[in-house]
Amino acid sequence: MRKLAGAAGDGALTRNGSTLKRRSSRHGSHALALLRWGLLGVAAAAGAIIAGGSLIVAGCVVVLALAATALGSRLADRQRAVLEGEIDARGIELKRALSELEIAQAETVQRLSMAVEFRDEDTGAHIERIGRFSVMLAEHIGMDTEFCERLKHAAPLHDVGKVAIPDAILLKPGPLTPEERAIVETHAEEGHRLVRGSSSSILDMAATVALSHQEKWDGSGYPRGLKGETIPIEGRIVAVADVFDALTSDRVYRKAFAVEDAIQMMLEQRGRHFDPVLLDAFMEVLGRTGGDSRAALRSDPAALVESALERFATALERGDAEMAEGAVATAIEDGLSPTTLHAEVIGPALRRINVLADAGQVDAEREHRATTITRRVLATLYRYMTGGTEPTRQRVLLAGVEGDEHTLGLQMVHDQLAAAGFHTIFDTDLSAERLVAMVESQSPDLVVLGATLAASSDSVDLALRDLRSNHPNIPIVLGGPAVGGSLPRERGGMRVLERIDESVEAVEEQLASSASAASV
Repeated sequence: MRKLAGAAGDGALTRNGSTLKRRSSRHGSHALALLRWGLLGVAAAAGAIIAGGSLIVAGCVVVLALAATALGSRLADRQRAVLEGEIDARGIELKRALSELEIAQAETVQRLSMAVEFRDEDTGAHIERIGRFSVMLAEHIGMDTEFCERLKHAAPLHDVGKVAIPDAILLKPGPLTPEERAIVETHAEEGHRLVRGSSSSILDMAATVALSHQEKWDGSGYPRGLKGETIPIEGRIVAVADVFDALTSDRVYRKAFAVEDAIQMMLEQRGRHFDPVLLDAFMEVLGRTGGDSRAALRSDPAALVESALERFATALERGDAEMAEGAVATAIEDGLSPTTLHAEVIGPALRRINVLADAGQVDAEREHRATTITRRVLATLYRYMTGGTEPTRQRVLLAGVEGDEHTLGLQMVHDQLAAAGFHTIFDTDLSAERLVAMVESQSPDLVVLGATLAASSDSVDLALRDLRSNHPNIPIVLGGPAVGGSLPRERGGMRVLERIDESVEAVEEQLASSASAASV
């Protein structure tokens, strides 16, 4: 740990030293230029006297030379400062690009790791918690910021080698045979082989973690039987986090242990399975945060929503897809329903991004990335919501109006209706003519018309006019800020959604009202 801290200090010293050298070089060049121009001025004055000029003329020559020297020096300094600023800016951009590339590489492999977790978990939240526990422990023992940032991305890849383990073994509900256990233990070497050799410092650490997180302090672990401090520090950290989360989570072969029982089991392995110093530090972390912070949040739904919103919104602002997916996965595991996530986490987080974008605090590229991340999260959440659901109820057309590209809210309405068993048809960027044609070709029992942008209100009015003219009896639900602000809650057979989590209720009410009117 002292070596790591020293390395970080040396890096800072090197950077400061470079700055001092650059400033010293600048001042030296400046002094040399002044001396050179001063000598030329003296020479010019001497030439003027020799040529028969007066002392006044000679003095004027010296003054003009010095003035030209000062002006030239100032212009040179200004140009030099502009050039150095451009160089520094390019350096910052390059560093950011390299950092984003490393994170993107880690995200790519993490998708593979999440695929492994989805084979034996509903949400894959285990890998997100491993990253969080590992970073908490690393910070507590004083590891530097750069190490902790790499560990956040690398730790979730600890079990990526399980992609090589057959489902029949990985998902076996009972105890494993010695032969099956030997196959499972190959995942450490397989994970190392999968991510080693990368130019990315994150994946380089991930390879080390994958290989070493099953080693034990007393040398009885696998795959190489490393002992004590010969086990890399990142592997020892992840070993503690991994075992704690595994003990306190349900598995296909057993139910979760109580936190107190898990702690006692781990303390019995102090100095045998676990680095004793790291285990003691982890117990201090648990003492500070509570043995099961998730249980504390579950007892307070409002705090749970607030926590999920803050983490998801922060992830969108940073453009961190891993953090966003982890926030949603953890929230589901903690008991938040997908409908609540839509209405109280994802929707508000998107509105926050829009506000920041309007204020110029989030650029267009980051706003686009936030939208892309949210689409990916919604796709994962949709699979979770609709698993095993068959569409047995009425047909609902969800239509986005022409020119409105922001359809994530309408997507969430669609997903809730599909999860409730409605047969859904989803299309966007529809003109009034295309909307009428869609209704005629698909014969929906109800239309949900959505619009987000205020500029789309004219398109909404036109679409409603044509739809009402051609299909006066079809029930309509309106969704999105562009249709809800100036319209009454109900108007001529239309219902305006004020919240995304009203979607199913609103559609059911409109269908029931339409059926009642038709029977009269």
